[in-house]
Amino acid sequence: MNERGFTLFELLIYVGIVGLILLTLGLSLINLLYGRVKVRAISEVLSNARIIEQQLSDAVRHAEGINVATSTFDSDPGVLSFNMVNAQADPTVFSLTSDNGSMQISEAGTANESITTDQILVTNLVFHNLTGAGDIGVVQVEYTLQTNNPSGLKYYDYAESFQTTLRIPLD
Repeated sequence: MNERGFTLFELLIYVGIVGLILLTLGLSLINLLYGRVKVRAISEVLSNARIIEQQLSDAVRHAEGINVATSTFDSDPGVLSFNMVNAQADPTVFSLTSDNGSMQISEAGTANESITTDQILVTNLVFHNLTGAGDIGVVQVEYTLQTNNPSGLKYYDYAESFQTTLRIPLD
């Protein structure tokens, strides 16, 4: 007798193959989603670094000197104060809201304005005064940006360190 249908063994093989395909697709989807979260964290760190660099560069272009007495060099968290050409922006001060907090800027004694998002923590902010005899002001800036991750999930964690040197123009 030739009966049409599947044997139990054939059915188990088909179910196993379909199960493996679904498992592979599910794991790929999970990895894709976690990769997207990681890319978003990296993008947020790099975007905030770009904003910090732009704010520092803009301040240096309009500065006429460094307020050494009100700046904090070679320690974390550092403070950097510039004497500005424009009296309405003098002094311009860069600091943190708190240790491992947000980067902020204050111009002419106005209220501090945060220049980083609340998704980012600025850690290890150190300014080094490298001003030499022929310079108006040279400052090396070191800082680390990391994602603010209250959930503690590793996929939201990302940190990167940055270093730049700022030179007040001699003109």
